[in-house]
Amino acid sequence: MSPTDIAEIERACARLVLQFAKYNDDLDHQALADLFVEDCIFARPLDPAHPYYGKDKVHAIFRDRKPRLTRHVMSNILIDVVSPTEATGNSYVTMLSAPDPEAKWPREGEGIFVGSFDDVFVKTAFGWKFKSRTGNVALHQGGHVPVLPIPTIEETGAPK
Repeated sequence: MSPTDIAEIERACARLVLQFAKYNDDLDHQALADLFVEDCIFARPLDPAHPYYGKDKVHAIFRDRKPRLTRHVMSNILIDVVSPTEATGNSYVTMLSAPDPEAKWPREGEGIFVGSFDDVFVKTAFGWKFKSRTGNVALHQGGHVPVLPIPTIEETGAPK
């Protein structure tokens, strides 16, 4: 692969990272799900031990959760090109949220969460997509850390 090929792949994958944050913050659940391949794996930063399997399950966890105002700030995006059709990546995420997306501006946040995502990207007929995305939270300041209920096998789509 030429340096130009590598740079184009790095840019396409970094764009997916930024689109994930934007679509998540905009509550555009379908656009967010469309960033993934059908047989993807996604683990939420607050619950990396219980990944979700399949694009439909990723769509459902975002679509079905209570709406919140969030802002995800992505940084330190590092993409490693494995081949013309595969890449891996790591990025830092800083997330702030408030429970009522309709409250008067500016809203008071509940805390700051800092973590990262480990990603596997694949090239498809429709461009680059997430094959897997595993998040974690390393630090938080202020507010409380939500305790997420353990999802069922049906909710995660985990292989049986």
